[in-house]
Amino acid sequence: GTRGAAVAVAQVDARASLLRFTGVGNIGARLCEGGTWRHLVSRPGIVGTHRPTTLREEEAAWADDRVLVLHSDGLPSRWSPTSDTCRTSADPAVTAAVTIRDASSPARPVRDDTAVAVLAPTPPDGP
Repeated sequence: GTRGAAVAVAQVDARASLLRFTGVGNIGARLCEGGTWRHLVSRPGIVGTHRPTTLREEEAAWADDRVLVLHSDGLPSRWSPTSDTCRTSADPAVTAAVTIRDASSPARPVRDDTAVAVLAPTPPDGP
């Protein structure tokens, strides 16, 4: 049966040019800053059962060259973003779909419970 959930929250304060992130469970988060990727770390746990007593909030500068990719553990553990994933001009929904497609292979298919969310600085329909 279901025991709980993995949860991540990313908040952009556009006025302060700041991204705040925290997560619990198997949620991956990768931030592209000017073409370089780095991990944002979720705490181990299960929301609803084994929630950590304290949450670690990470902060990062948010600017026009940033892209945030959040994903469930349905992506293969060796998935690494490509340079195309960091294109801020791409529609975030297309970036998410391409990420799922490219992370899959015949040897390591993406699971049916895979979820990917992409946050870019400018909406695809304009500022």
